[in-house]
Amino acid sequence: MSDRLKGYLSIFVAASFWGSSATAAKFLFQHDVTPLLVIESRVIVAAAILLIYFSVRNRKMLRLDLRDLGGFALLGIIGVAGANFTYYMAIQKTDVAIAILMQYTAPVLVAIYVLITRVERISVAKTVAIILALTGCSIMLGLFDSHVHIRFTGAVLGMLSAICFAFFNVYAKTALKKYSVWTGLTFTFTTAAVFWILFNFLTRSEFSISGPGELGALTIFSLTSVLVPYYFFFVGLKYLLPSTAVIVSNLEPVVAISTAYLFLGERLRILQVAGGLLIISAVILLELKRE
Repeated sequence: MSDRLKGYLSIFVAASFWGSSATAAKFLFQHDVTPLLVIESRVIVAAAILLIYFSVRNRKMLRLDLRDLGGFALLGIIGVAGANFTYYMAIQKTDVAIAILMQYTAPVLVAIYVLITRVERISVAKTVAIILALTGCSIMLGLFDSHVHIRFTGAVLGMLSAICFAFFNVYAKTALKKYSVWTGLTFTFTTAAVFWILFNFLTRSEFSISGPGELGALTIFSLTSVLVPYYFFFVGLKYLLPSTAVIVSNLEPVVAISTAYLFLGERLRILQVAGGLLIISAVILLELKRE
């Protein structure tokens, strides 16, 4: 298997888990679990699992040059905690479709960044792929439906989530040049977890889990929505350029809507299918016109 194919498959697996986790999160919300508890707990649990496991089994994974700690702190606080927080706050302030779509303008931001910094070349084919992916997302999420309303605060928060996600794509590639995927994950999640713990302390927010059942559900959710997908996304970034990886990640809404249709009985319209096909076409175009 070629490295490029490994990259595509890894990002697809990550997008699939993230997309499926949207359905799982909706299930948790329906059972009176607050969005903030979901956001915080999944990162804290993931960090705890990695720290405990590698402390016992492989301490080499916990070796880090202290000069690089600041970089992982930025990756964890901005790229993980920041992206999740602004995304869910955007959902509270505007329609879910707008919040998701705003976050998935990240490919445009990544493209602008790599063009300005000359980190990579953005070809005509990649530009077309970005347009196809964004158009597909817009159609799938019902942006053109009359009932969708854009609120200023929600749009700003959605844009901030896109900036955080774009930062994660670009900076994670740099961070992984020196360290293994597992080391990168451990310190990224740990810094994000520390951020949330300090956030609760400073805001005097209550972090409480009602019982073992809820703890078990949140632990499983942490594994499927954070630990597994971020691992595969980090692996994908080892083999793909940031602009390519972020375009392929647009498959997440395709998976989210498909799983909601299969497991929650939500309606799947023909326009949504067409939007999904546009996103898939964008990924195929990337491979046909590989750089």
